Amino acid sequence: MSTPSPAPSPIPSPTALTEPSGPSAGRERTLTTGRVVFLVIAAAAPMAAMVGNVPLALIRGNGIALPSVFVLAAVVLLCFCAGFAAMTRRVANEGAFYLLVARALGKPLGAASAYLAILGYAALAIGLPAAFGYFTSLVLATSGINVPWGVCTAVSVAIVAFLGYRNVDLSARILGVLMCLEFAVLIALDVLTVGQRHAAALPWQAFSPHVVFTGSIGISAMFAFTSFVGFESAALYGEETKSPERSIPRAAFTAVSVIAVFYVFTSLILIGGAGGDQAPALAQQQVGNFVFALAQQYGGTALYNACAVLMCTSLLASYLALHNAASRYVFALGREAFLPRPLGEYHPRHLSPHIASIAVSALTVLVVGALALAGADPYLVIAASLIGLGTLGIISVQAVTALAVLVFFWRRKDRAWFSGVVAPVIAFLGLGTGVALAVANYATLTGTANKVIDLFPALLVIVAGGGVAVALWFRRAKPAVYAAFAVSHLRKRTDATVARAKVTYTRKYVIVGGGPSSMIMARALMKEGVPFDWFERHSDFGGIWDIDNPGTPMYESAHFISSKYTSGFYGAPMPADFPDYPTWWQIRDYLRGFARDWGLYGKVTFNTGVERAEELDGDRWRISLSDGRVLDYDGLVAAPGVTWHANAPAIQGAESFGGEIRHSVSYRSGQEFLGKRVLIVGAGNSGVDIASDAARLADRAFLSVRRGYRYLPKHIAGLPTDAVVSGILEPPKGVSLSSDINKLIDSLVGDLTRFGLPAPDHDALASHPIMNTQVLHHLAHGDLIAKPDIEHFTADGAVFKDGSVEEFDLVVLCTGYEYKLPFLDPDLFAWKDGHPQLYLNVFNRSHDSLYVLGFIEFADAAYKRFDEMAQLVVMDIRARETGEHRDELRHRKTNDYPNLRGGIDYIDSPRHANYVESSAYQSYLADLRDRFDWPDLDHQYYDDIRPGAPAPAAARTAQAGSADAGTATAGSAEARAHA
Repeated sequence: MSTPSPAPSPIPSPTALTEPSGPSAGRERTLTTGRVVFLVIAAAAPMAAMVGNVPLALIRGNGIALPSVFVLAAVVLLCFCAGFAAMTRRVANEGAFYLLVARALGKPLGAASAYLAILGYAALAIGLPAAFGYFTSLVLATSGINVPWGVCTAVSVAIVAFLGYRNVDLSARILGVLMCLEFAVLIALDVLTVGQRHAAALPWQAFSPHVVFTGSIGISAMFAFTSFVGFESAALYGEETKSPERSIPRAAFTAVSVIAVFYVFTSLILIGGAGGDQAPALAQQQVGNFVFALAQQYGGTALYNACAVLMCTSLLASYLALHNAASRYVFALGREAFLPRPLGEYHPRHLSPHIASIAVSALTVLVVGALALAGADPYLVIAASLIGLGTLGIISVQAVTALAVLVFFWRRKDRAWFSGVVAPVIAFLGLGTGVALAVANYATLTGTANKVIDLFPALLVIVAGGGVAVALWFRRAKPAVYAAFAVSHLRKRTDATVARAKVTYTRKYVIVGGGPSSMIMARALMKEGVPFDWFERHSDFGGIWDIDNPGTPMYESAHFISSKYTSGFYGAPMPADFPDYPTWWQIRDYLRGFARDWGLYGKVTFNTGVERAEELDGDRWRISLSDGRVLDYDGLVAAPGVTWHANAPAIQGAESFGGEIRHSVSYRSGQEFLGKRVLIVGAGNSGVDIASDAARLADRAFLSVRRGYRYLPKHIAGLPTDAVVSGILEPPKGVSLSSDINKLIDSLVGDLTRFGLPAPDHDALASHPIMNTQVLHHLAHGDLIAKPDIEHFTADGAVFKDGSVEEFDLVVLCTGYEYKLPFLDPDLFAWKDGHPQLYLNVFNRSHDSLYVLGFIEFADAAYKRFDEMAQLVVMDIRARETGEHRDELRHRKTNDYPNLRGGIDYIDSPRHANYVESSAYQSYLADLRDRFDWPDLDHQYYDDIRPGAPAPAAARTAQAGSADAGTATAGSAEARAHA
């Protein structure tokens, strides 16, 4: 079973700077480490860094010591890379630092980091067009063309606004060509300068301590860090590399190292070319023309022209990249509802964060326009102050991220002393000190006495505090939004990467049931080498999906409500030739094929029911079988399924009704409705399926519902809904999906009250999803009549709550099922609303060797979740055998009560008593596997036990006894959709 979660973004990561956008799910993993390095260095724009930052650092920083500051910045950033790389190997993220901060330091600080990142990228994106306008005006003036800087800035804003709206990034090829030309021109300048000035071109006194600590080192540090902005984009390409946990850290290290070496030597030679100690005076005289003047002096007009043109293109490319980065951060937080939701909408054709892009462009016009009208210098004030503020924002986020790395690894056994402790400490102290010094000397940076501009750094505190306040408000007022914010996942560790000693098991276990969950459990025990017996009362696999299995609720029109794309077992995807939503007999055959492929037929005893299971001393179990045998085991896994025992509510007047009243568990075919007036009671997934059958075949069909539901179409634009919203399939171009699930469903389905149905009285995710719009078709055509709840039955019909009266011959109660374990004493469990209370919906809290599999409700395809639950059982069995983690697991069973609802306020009904939010549940289980050094599942996990040839179809069958109707077969969570 499955339901959409909030629609995934077809936009790439919010901090993507240079790659074309598109759904990450559809991207091929084709980038090598070398190409990522190439892209990251290109994003750093070395020409703009040298031309724009070096003269200001010489004027306002610590003078000719700038190369040494580049060294210090590089050391700090390399330490940051070491810690970031270590955490990235364990935490999958899309490149946004706030995801790492939220995981280690909590979501309030994650929100603060996200808001700071928006401030940082937005300030950079606002300051760069002023710098572009200044330098372009300067270049044009040397050619005799006088264009005010404001005009050049306005042109750049218009170009970037257009490209940002259409989601156009400069391609990697164009960026690569520009990068190579920038390096070539600056290296040519370096060579020519050294060739003419010889040793004087390398003023090594720049590294003397008394020079380094003269002047404002904090200002120089800020310009140095500004020159590296863009290196963090290495993380954005993780989804496009084959081994992101290795490729991305290597790329970040390499990029920072290459950029650092280039910056150190180029800045040193520029200072040498400007006369060493006289360089600050020349920079003061030339300002933005400083590098150009040196190019003219040592390389002539040709080199000067090349530098000038590349400076303008470099600034424009950087501006576009940073504008798009700011837009995508705004888009991401709008999608997560931490900014107004319209900012999280994307263009249906361009797939761009167009509203966010417009917002950033409008803010750029407003700020630059206001400062220009105030007479601020475009380079010395607007660019310097805003780029400085942006850099403060970015390195503040990096500092907090470094702290997050330290906290994340503090209690982990896989912590490395350098990357997990030393490196993040150095990075945090270095980045934090840089921020503090820059803030303390911000007036020196801006070169203005304007008190308003000098207060810009206060925005860091205001914005960060605002992020924390917003997060705390959401935690209290909208816990579902808070739970869904800044979600990250531990990177999967395969069976091959987790070292586990081979265990020889002496305890033997028993599995009860033969449906999907028990099949999953048996394969998991086989993988671990745990001895077990396995009993199933029916003659074959299939559980409820075998329509010939006595007591099954299956009917001829039944289909899976999760698509083939999201369903299936690990290591056994559903066949490609299956329809989007397979029929019951295809699922039955799929299950039996799975059993043959994995040799399960040789492990199970069919035609043998478990009549009773009694606990013995020492956490052991005595099993009484239908063939008369009594066997003892060290542990019991109960997987009997949950859709066997009909829940038939008592309705007033039922005893006087002259027609037939029966539960849907006995329904098989729509042919049963021919010539009858039929009332279907209940609008769960089985209810609306059966109501649709009645609409086609009955003389008259009615559907009685107590409350309003939300009906989800099985397809969006011709594609399975669950596959689209989970990112497995890309929505067609031109289809825009809202991030608000309620708005999305309402836009697809419309006003349900038009069909006589009650309006939904809950949020979409607060109830089990109804994956069916056929019923709406029949309601719209009058083939089916919606009615409210029944007041009471009459002799030939019923009176409904609205006072209306109808006559009918047959009533089908589609009112769900009771959770029962008929072979176990109910007093072994604590019960709530008819559901046994189990730790993580698996473990009996009081009886250590009693496990239950399949007794869980969530809006997701079930089979992979069942396998993750089965791993918990195997983990506990291993702990029982070895003693490792034994005490902690026992303590958790007794005392751990995690909130697995993801902040969702589920409706108050027995069905939802044990409901969990799938993402929250998966995340908690992943954290447990990580804590207990247990591998994560993938499609290769069971390959080592896959038989070389299919197992024979013949099964071991008990010699005596018959199937026991009181002992149910394991069912499938998918089928609970039919409850």
